[in-house]
Amino acid sequence: MSSPCTLTLDDGTHYDLSPLGSTQSDYIAQVGETSYNLNICRGVVGELHAVEDPDTVGGYVRKDQGDFVLGRVHTNLTLSPMTNEPMYVITDGSPCPLNPDARASTAIRFICSPSDFNAGKPLLVATLPPQDPCHFYFEWRSHVACPTNPKSSLESGHYIAFGAILAIAILTWFGGHTLYNRFYLGRRGSAQFPLFHIPRPKISLPTFKSRSNGNGQGSSGGPKWGSWRRRSQRSGNGYTSIRADENDEEEGFAGRFSLDDDELDADAEDLTGVNETNAWRNQAATNGSAGVNGEAGAGAGAGKGKNVGVHQGLVDI
Repeated sequence: MSSPCTLTLDDGTHYDLSPLGSTQSDYIAQVGETSYNLNICRGVVGELHAVEDPDTVGGYVRKDQGDFVLGRVHTNLTLSPMTNEPMYVITDGSPCPLNPDARASTAIRFICSPSDFNAGKPLLVATLPPQDPCHFYFEWRSHVACPTNPKSSLESGHYIAFGAILAIAILTWFGGHTLYNRFYLGRRGSAQFPLFHIPRPKISLPTFKSRSNGNGQGSSGGPKWGSWRRRSQRSGNGYTSIRADENDEEEGFAGRFSLDDDELDADAEDLTGVNETNAWRNQAATNGSAGVNGEAGAGAGAGKGKNVGVHQGLVDI
């Protein structure tokens, strides 16, 4: 069951004119010296003269012989057949002047006017017959006459409102962060905008050091596993220190080993002592053999040959 003074169409469009019902005063449409007093969905407030059942009067016109009733109040709204707008119709008024068997009636067509923030007032547009009228037609512009919740646009209105609020929130956040980054942090360019950065996974591939060939140019033929060294154990002839060269695959065994400078110095010292000892031993052996096979004799000649051999070894060194 619909509420009093409301109208709901098949498509869900809803009208509610109950706020226009006034308990303080009536609405007046002034035409010359004639005043038409009306109220909506309730009885008029003004005092009536020579009228039966004054509480049910929905509108009247003041006259000398008594008030003329425009119609009896009710709470039903209808739809205008020409404009599809809400209409308030009251009937069963005073007898018509030219036809006492007929009763006065009034029709008020309400027009949606969002610019009229007040309740508005009725405007007389036509009367029938022109002389001694009995039927009256009014228009009433008001924002109250606008549909309150049309079903066709209710859901879309919710989405639009939500989208507007979300857009305002995003713009406020973006603008606030941009101003903060620019003026407080002193950032410029794209760094001042609060952009979302999606981290990208990093893939690390094994890197190979370039290897130098004989021409001094780099080569990335394979990984470089580092240089290696080998040292031989101490032998009777001293130390031998070798070092693997990087281009050992191209120059053979002789080209891939080189003497280490530090170890070369140490080996030189060892070799000096070895050569000196060998020189003394070789010279003594020579002198001994000469003493056995010599022609000068075994005694003094052999002793003299030993002394000369020792001295000769020192001179050679």
